[in-house]
Amino acid sequence: MIKARKFSKCLALSGTSMVAASLLAAAPALAQAQAQAQASDQTLPTDKPAAQAEGAPATTDAQSTDPDIVVTGSSIRGVPPTGANLISVSRADIRTIGANTTADLLATVPQLNSFNTAPRAEVGGVGAFAPGLRSLPSSATLPLMNGHRVVAGGTNETSPDYPFLPELAIERVEVVADGASAIYGSDAVAGVVNFITRQHFSGVDTSVRYGMADDYHTFSASGLVGHDWGSGSFVLSYQYAENGHILGRDRDYRIVDFRPYGGVDSRTTVCPTPNVLVNTTGYAVSYAAPNFAPGTANSCDSGAVADLVPQSRLHSAYLTAHQDLGDRFTLWGEILYSDRKDVISAPPPAGAGASGGVILYNLPGFANPFFRAPPGTGATIEFVQFRTDNLYGSDHIDNIVRVKAGNSSAGIDAKLGHQLKLSVYGTYDWATNKTYLPAINPAALDAAASGTTAATALDPFGNGTSPAVAAAITNYAGDLTINQRTYLGAAKLDGPLANLPGGQLKIAVGAEYRRETFEQRGIYGGAQVPENLSRDIKSVYGELFVPIFGADNETPLLRSLVLSLSGRFDHYSDFGSTTNPKVGVTWVPVRGLTLRGTYGTSFRAPGQRDVGATVGAYYFNAAAVAGSIYRDPSRGAAQVDTVILYGGNRGLQPEKARTWSVGVDLHPITLPNFHASLTYYDIHYTNVIGTPGGSIAFTDPTFASVIYRNPTAAQLSALLAIAVPVNFAAGSLPAIGNLLDFRQGNFGVRDTNGVDFDIGYRQPMKFGAIYAGVAGNYIFKFSTQLSPTAPISDSLQLGVPTVTLRGTLGVQAGVVGALAFVNYRGGVTGLYATPTGTASYSSGAYTTVDLRFSVKLPNVGLAKGTELGVQINDLLDQTPPFFPAGSGIGGTYNPIGRYVALNLRKSF
Repeated sequence: MIKARKFSKCLALSGTSMVAASLLAAAPALAQAQAQAQASDQTLPTDKPAAQAEGAPATTDAQSTDPDIVVTGSSIRGVPPTGANLISVSRADIRTIGANTTADLLATVPQLNSFNTAPRAEVGGVGAFAPGLRSLPSSATLPLMNGHRVVAGGTNETSPDYPFLPELAIERVEVVADGASAIYGSDAVAGVVNFITRQHFSGVDTSVRYGMADDYHTFSASGLVGHDWGSGSFVLSYQYAENGHILGRDRDYRIVDFRPYGGVDSRTTVCPTPNVLVNTTGYAVSYAAPNFAPGTANSCDSGAVADLVPQSRLHSAYLTAHQDLGDRFTLWGEILYSDRKDVISAPPPAGAGASGGVILYNLPGFANPFFRAPPGTGATIEFVQFRTDNLYGSDHIDNIVRVKAGNSSAGIDAKLGHQLKLSVYGTYDWATNKTYLPAINPAALDAAASGTTAATALDPFGNGTSPAVAAAITNYAGDLTINQRTYLGAAKLDGPLANLPGGQLKIAVGAEYRRETFEQRGIYGGAQVPENLSRDIKSVYGELFVPIFGADNETPLLRSLVLSLSGRFDHYSDFGSTTNPKVGVTWVPVRGLTLRGTYGTSFRAPGQRDVGATVGAYYFNAAAVAGSIYRDPSRGAAQVDTVILYGGNRGLQPEKARTWSVGVDLHPITLPNFHASLTYYDIHYTNVIGTPGGSIAFTDPTFASVIYRNPTAAQLSALLAIAVPVNFAAGSLPAIGNLLDFRQGNFGVRDTNGVDFDIGYRQPMKFGAIYAGVAGNYIFKFSTQLSPTAPISDSLQLGVPTVTLRGTLGVQAGVVGALAFVNYRGGVTGLYATPTGTASYSSGAYTTVDLRFSVKLPNVGLAKGTELGVQINDLLDQTPPFFPAGSGIGGTYNPIGRYVALNLRKSF
């Protein structure tokens, strides 16, 4: 009852009343949680007029799908995902949303982690883009293009990226928010996002958009041309998109000093103007340059020069074609190519050598000419902490990531007897990621700190460092080229097997062979880090669709009852085999009411980088360890020099999940334009891959085997033999007190459950139509454990939002359309640092309002086929909710603020 009341209260939208949300309800056809039956009428791969797509009637029979269409979540043509919830965004929705890129489109789906944000490439993945479902990791959601896997593009991620399709090429997007490894194999733990492209189009379609916000702009231009000659067709599309960048200092709501709010000052002391500690005071008193008053320290906001939204440029092109070869065979093929470049501003790195900073001397024969002793100290040795702005000649550095990716498939479909169909196809995907990450050479920095002439010495206090020395220190960037390839050959047979009283018994069986490769070349941490990784995957799968009751044998309360059984076996060359079954049931007791449920297991294979990435060894002296997460609680104040290993682990096993769901879909006969859907889901996710990290590794018995206190020479030698020294030279290590093997491991456990919901109504009017509704996700439970023996953490109290929803209100009056969206994310609760420890704080909700206006010009002359649109995102320029840590913001948000775009679309 408490949860139910809480859920109802959240639907009341505490800061923005539910009245407003109801008035700003569901999009023309934003059927985001419609019953799977509805997808059959609204998502056919043809180009319907927008009005038809928006007004398509809902159906109630789950079997009533076009017999040649494969709906996401099933391998059988004409069969929707039995028992599961299908979230569908149609072509008409995509036009209405006004998304600039694939990333912008996904930011409108409440179940996705990127909802109501300015999506960007993952920092950790370095170039990867893949938002997850329901606050689970992005690696637990499988992206597809026309049902085919796509290539990874990140330097640290080998899980598939989302395809950057030209907006005009997308027919619809289907999301199955349910475990689907029984159909698709690895990564489909939380669900599947499938981008389905336009296949049948004749004519020319073009679109140009320009948008502006404070300190920000976007531009995109796209075109699509196609021709359908009956027995075949082709569609070709291209898009160019770019956006400017937004720095932290461009948004005045950012806060970093939280002392007035009971928190701590989170500004860094690594600043362009240095801080100094000297030997005469035992390195216990800080002196801030340039005045060097005792007990002072310079502080600065390093996030001010970091990007909130990076500068980005995208080219993407898509081509698909098919041709019937007589009555029985169809030859088809498709290719998507994208070229994305991100320039990500960041603060220059700290001036930190092997000692964790730089040490300057003023001793006979060993004096740095730029040494500055704080007045009155008589110091001869000083520890200087500074940021390297002067060495770079700028207040920021640019990390540059360029990803060129291609996804291609081709095959032949053969119609066999008895409506069976055989598909034989192959896929070749490729991606090249070139990443440039500026860094500091610690050896050159330490050598310059020990320089004794102006030509060889480091000046951490000003611009005295010679250009040659500055170049030696800064010419140390990570410069990597990553090539990833996927080769796949597959065959599938599907269709009806027998006629049952309830309908046709249908089956699908298939087999796949897939090879994935990962090749890395370049320099990172001053060392060559070549990697050549590969794996082979052999898979077989099957699905059985059993209609128990149907139109020919329905009885009271059994108008329809269908059962789906599916399973898949995958064998990986690098870790072994896994088998995953799934069962789904859809029951229609009376017309207009559908009940459904699923149960199954899913898995995620460890990425090739998880398994085979180069292992890096990092050295930290005792002073650096004392103030870090690597502090060993058992050693008290006497911390020790430490070496930590990070990287791949060839002993990894797949992540595993058990998922089940139940749901109800309502399409009343007496209210044919109304729909409602509710799905409850439960996910138990184990063997989650990660690193021990943090001080918990020293106390959790799970990690006892990776902590080596006072390691023997043999232990140190054995582990260093599999690693590359990153911030130290081989053979230069002092005595090591702790050796931490923090390579990837199967440690984590996650348990979550909640509901997806969707309510919508469309009312035809004499002048056109009015439509309204609301769709979203509410999480009841989200618990996390770093290991099976670790304490359970409630992620809903640590930054995961409980509720996300999107509502709309729209009106179509002849050639004029108007639409309003409300994007709502409930407030988040989390811990923040205080002067005496930690405390909990709950931030407010984050709500933005978007508007869309469109008008079709008279269908004559040059105006024929022309539509003008105005898009306003974040109409009220909403200030993000306050939180007393980080950047002073509670949860994810959209830093772009109020954004206005003009769009011109013309068809020929």
